[in-house]
Amino acid sequence: MHPVRGTVQPYAWGMIGCSSIVAQLASKSSSIVSTQPYAEYWMGTHPKSESYLIDNNQISLKSYLNVDLPFLFKILSVETALSIQTHPNRDQAKILHKQNPKQYPDDNHKPEMAIALTKFECLCAFRPYKEINEFIQKYEQLQILCNKNLSDQFSNAINLNVDLSIQQSLLKQLYSNLMQSSPVVISQCVAVHLQLISSTTDSNVELSRLFERLNSQYPGGDVGLFSIYFFNYITLNPGDAILLKANIPHAYLHGQCIECMACSDNVVRAGLTPKFKDIATLIDMLDYQPLTIDQTKFSGEKISENIIQYDPREISNIDDFIVQEIKGNNGVINAIDKPSLMVIIQGQGTMNEGKVPFDEASVFLIEKQTSIDFKANNNILAYRAYSLI
Repeated sequence: MHPVRGTVQPYAWGMIGCSSIVAQLASKSSSIVSTQPYAEYWMGTHPKSESYLIDNNQISLKSYLNVDLPFLFKILSVETALSIQTHPNRDQAKILHKQNPKQYPDDNHKPEMAIALTKFECLCAFRPYKEINEFIQKYEQLQILCNKNLSDQFSNAINLNVDLSIQQSLLKQLYSNLMQSSPVVISQCVAVHLQLISSTTDSNVELSRLFERLNSQYPGGDVGLFSIYFFNYITLNPGDAILLKANIPHAYLHGQCIECMACSDNVVRAGLTPKFKDIATLIDMLDYQPLTIDQTKFSGEKISENIIQYDPREISNIDDFIVQEIKGNNGVINAIDKPSLMVIIQGQGTMNEGKVPFDEASVFLIEKQTSIDFKANNNILAYRAYSLI
């Protein structure tokens, strides 16, 4: 096994200074700047930001392995909301990359999984249609932005329980109208809606406070604000996970997490961002299937005393990555047939019969077909990513 250095992405939405787990990882190789956001810590072979081995003349991970890893392993420290976004499937990624390689630098798909390290807030997938309809009927500003006649058609379709494909088609039109409304109308609707919800104490008070918070982060009338009434608002506890298949809309809002994905940096954005927005592409790509909050969550399986494994293959055809959570004072990390990356979030101790010391924020490459014993001075919390393809 070899110690590894990842790379930091200082995106504006990241947590500032030492409050960030990403900063703790970065502190292994540089001093922390107290005013800088530390958003993401990348571990892998993606050409945008390759990791390297510390003990081998700082050779890049790709050069050492002589192959690209099929996954990209990250830590995220989220202070303010990320964009309303989705990721393409393989066929869509190839088309987007060919048409616009600057904005879509990879021709690979990007399914991803997030595992909460702290309380973690996010938006994920379209709500059950009944819930969306209730919000549209309750809030006049949504009817203005989505179109009143179309809103009524959607409501009738829900109440009459017409074929799901018809409901999905109407929802796509509604969300398209919303996201492509004029900036002037959006700003007016945001202002009126803020006044309306400022004193709300009903069952939607949590969403009202979320709308206000997101508006403070993206003032001036960002169309993405109203997406909270279309997508599930989810709070994950440490160890909870979500699996984001291609074309599932989502936005991370606050907290820290482990993230693992196919090796790609393709993002189609449409709101809550100052970055390039590709609203038409996003509208066309989205999966409009309704999901409950429970359906968006993904549970790991305990495979040994110390290891919980999050394997997307159990519920999907995603085979680009598997993640293990490792806890305990001592134990054995199982050997696999492919190389893997492991990051220590908490704990100090030794591995390989005391030969390899580790502490918080250590990252290691574990060679294929290599089992690792560990002994910690206190309980360890570590995550390991690998792929069997």
